[in-house]
Amino acid sequence: MAGYHSPMKMLRAICLGLLVSLPAQALDLPDLGESARTTLSELEEVRVGREVMRQMRQHRDFVTDAELGNYLNTLGERLAASSAKPYLQLEFFAVRDPSINAFALPGGFIGVHTGLLTASRNESELAGVLAHEIAHVTQNHIARLVDSQRSSGLTTLAALAVAILAARSNPEVAQAAVTTAQALSVQSQLDFTRENEKEADRVGFQNLERSGYDPAGMASFFERLMTQSRFQDNSAPTYLRTHPLSHERMADMQHRLTGLPYRQHQDSLEYTLLRAKLMAEEGEPQLALQRFSALQRDRPDDEGALYGLIHAALRAGGTARAESAFRRLAGKADSPLVETLGARIDLAQGRGGPAIDRLREAQTRFSAYKPLAYAYADALLRGGRVGDAIAHLQNGLLTWPEDAQLHAQLAQARFAAGQPMEGHLAMAESYLQRDLPAAAMEQLQLALKAGGGDFYTQSIVESRLRELRQREQREAKR
Repeated sequence: MAGYHSPMKMLRAICLGLLVSLPAQALDLPDLGESARTTLSELEEVRVGREVMRQMRQHRDFVTDAELGNYLNTLGERLAASSAKPYLQLEFFAVRDPSINAFALPGGFIGVHTGLLTASRNESELAGVLAHEIAHVTQNHIARLVDSQRSSGLTTLAALAVAILAARSNPEVAQAAVTTAQALSVQSQLDFTRENEKEADRVGFQNLERSGYDPAGMASFFERLMTQSRFQDNSAPTYLRTHPLSHERMADMQHRLTGLPYRQHQDSLEYTLLRAKLMAEEGEPQLALQRFSALQRDRPDDEGALYGLIHAALRAGGTARAESAFRRLAGKADSPLVETLGARIDLAQGRGGPAIDRLREAQTRFSAYKPLAYAYADALLRGGRVGDAIAHLQNGLLTWPEDAQLHAQLAQARFAAGQPMEGHLAMAESYLQRDLPAAAMEQLQLALKAGGGDFYTQSIVESRLRELRQREQREAKR
């Protein structure tokens, strides 16, 4: 795609820009595996990743859809549990981009383009790509990219991250930031090596099989990408550009499949519904509605086709049509995704009470599904039931105390209840969970100015503010 800069290219450009100022001997890369840890600790790598993620989360293409995020992290955790390092803390997130790509950042942050989900034909194909990316993390391939530029400091890294992220809308910015003769001379050292890719294939394949997915999913997806690239003019799919795929790698994958018993993995309902949802969000609303109308006529009993049709109808303003299709879907699929969609239709039709009742009942059946907690809080707030919303959110934070969105919703509820000090405190906690300490400090200062809280709340605000100021001083010294 002309002018396109993938997030993996952002990472490479960030590292590349930092490498430019280093002496030649700093470009010597350690061996694969644990030896990559000889100088760069996991804690340091996480610090680098968090700096980049601060910028990613503020970018317009960062997907905040709670249901999609929950699904990717559930899938990723299942795969990571079968890896050589099940203790690693990984975070999966989506980027709204139609190109087929996934990428691993320092510190165990793994991004997935929405185009990858819609292009996958089954859940094992998607899982195969994620298993490959997880292997890049567990085998310390990312650490090798970051290690040689660690002396440049995180401030420089963050500044370059901003420039590269901005380049999505202005490619010339990235070109000016990273294109120098010296930078180009080390470009080849920033790409994952053939050995890296082969190792990620091998380790990812093992994890995929151990996790219960069809290991053929990895091979079939990569083979299809290679086939497509032969018929595309000028450029290969984004994933092949960031993860060069050779015939040797394909032969290795096919060899690993030899002798393995056939395993059929049934796609989860969540995968089917969310893939349809993403497809319904593509392009013009009326065109999306036409596509799913035709698909649903051809496959009248398909849950994904119905689910996508409902989302497309809502986008196009066809609430009545969405409600009609939902009545058919509700009898076919038992999922929290169906319940949140039903509540959305209720709210669109002005039925706040039924939406609240639906979500409350759904929480008794799907209590561990966090997006339901968000949806229920939103419905309560829309219905003016502020006290109930506060109680619900406080209860949710007992289960998920580090959840940024629950804190942000609690802030909204506190402000609605006329409790500004408590509202600013909750908002500060939300910013902290998103790794934005400066914004959190600003909210705590606003909380003290607002007043109105009891002695206990004021003490918490003052204590948190002192703690953040001390943290700021320590970071400045570091």
